[in-house]
Amino acid sequence: MKIFKNTLTPQAINSIIGGELSASREVSLNRIADPASADEQSVIFLDSEKYLPLVLASKAGLVIAGNKFKADFPTQQFNLIFTENSYQSILILMHFWLEAEKEEFVSEIHPTAVVGKDVKLPEHVKIGPYVVLGNETEVGDYTQIDAFCSIGRKSKIGSHSHLFSNVSIYEDTVIGDKVYIHSGCVIGADGFGYLLLNDIQQKIPQIGQVIIHDNVEIGANTTIDRGTISPTVIGEGTKIDNMVQIGHNCVIGKHCILCAQVGLAGSSVLGDYVYLAGQVGLAGHLNIGDKTMVGAQSGVASDLEAGKKYFGYPARDAMLMKKIMAVENNLPEMYKFIQKLKKERGQE
Repeated sequence: MKIFKNTLTPQAINSIIGGELSASREVSLNRIADPASADEQSVIFLDSEKYLPLVLASKAGLVIAGNKFKADFPTQQFNLIFTENSYQSILILMHFWLEAEKEEFVSEIHPTAVVGKDVKLPEHVKIGPYVVLGNETEVGDYTQIDAFCSIGRKSKIGSHSHLFSNVSIYEDTVIGDKVYIHSGCVIGADGFGYLLLNDIQQKIPQIGQVIIHDNVEIGANTTIDRGTISPTVIGEGTKIDNMVQIGHNCVIGKHCILCAQVGLAGSSVLGDYVYLAGQVGLAGHLNIGDKTMVGAQSGVASDLEAGKKYFGYPARDAMLMKKIMAVENNLPEMYKFIQKLKKERGQE
């Protein structure tokens, strides 16, 4: 549990998140906790009825709850702030505390860093131990590159970005502003392309780029392959979870969400605001429309229309898939019934 240096009163927190305060006692708050582990210095939140018993039994110093729970609390027991959206309110509080304790950016190029020829570095930059910057790379203002990262030649990284330790960026990769790439990522490796000639798998050269636009976050151990000829593109504001595979020539739109272990075969195109839940797999050369949502572990083998929900293997319209699953649950009884009919008719 993270303990913040700056303590806040319920009144101060209410001024930050803008709710309706009902205070029963004075407390100093410095952490956000789950109900079971909370103490007098903890803030907890409630946005679902199933957690109400846990919250009522909690020792938390402050509860942030949705307005719909006003009748459920003995106000003499708790400090309470009621808001329209308690989950959003707790996020606002988290950001406030984190921003208040954010360390000042201190420019540094560690003496063990290897800086190639014609590298462009601004005045304000932080390069960690054993970082390798290839020839002709460019790094923007206030960008931080942590230990053991490798940046291939002619790559460009924008301003206010952060590459955590052990990130590998291949050559000619373009990364925008305010991009966060977590440890273990490999960006710009060769796409998986081979052609069988004379009974030998001949490698197809991968000469495209990877282009990552602004405000993208990429989770740990994710891999994004470079294009064969045209670039692989990640749109502005898209968020990618851990252990995601994005194949060559894929184009991901703006503000998409790709959850853990999603896999995209080459040349798939996702529109804006597409949501792919965990372990969704896409075949190659598909088009997924804007604001499409695909449920966990679905297999997508054909284009999907914009604005609809899909799941299953193969992925189908969500409502249709629910009906199919309902029928599947009855298959054993249906089978027995059919066998009985066949027996009665002498069709065994």
